[in-house]
Amino acid sequence: MRIGDLSKSLTFQAPSGSPVVWTTIFTCKGAWWPLTSVERIQALALGGIIDGKVRIRYRPVKIRATWRILVNTATILSIVGSPINLGGNNQFYEIQVKETV
Repeated sequence: MRIGDLSKSLTFQAPSGSPVVWTTIFTCKGAWWPLTSVERIQALALGGIIDGKVRIRYRPVKIRATWRILVNTATILSIVGSPINLGGNNQFYEIQVKETV
């Protein structure tokens, strides 16, 4: 992946309190794209609810499945599962997401 592919502004937020208030944890650049048809079929076969993937540069922050991601302050994505450390060498995280309404 080229660094230039990470062009979307992503804001990671965590819920707190009741009623829920979303607190910004960090903002970074990243890529967001929908699943391919093959990936979508595989996700459905496993009972998945995944719509797409987000990729960011590695950060020493524990990203939680309860958080959400704002894409360019317009689209809200729910995190589905734990981030994947691609290659295991702390360069990129891949995060499976579902778009929320």
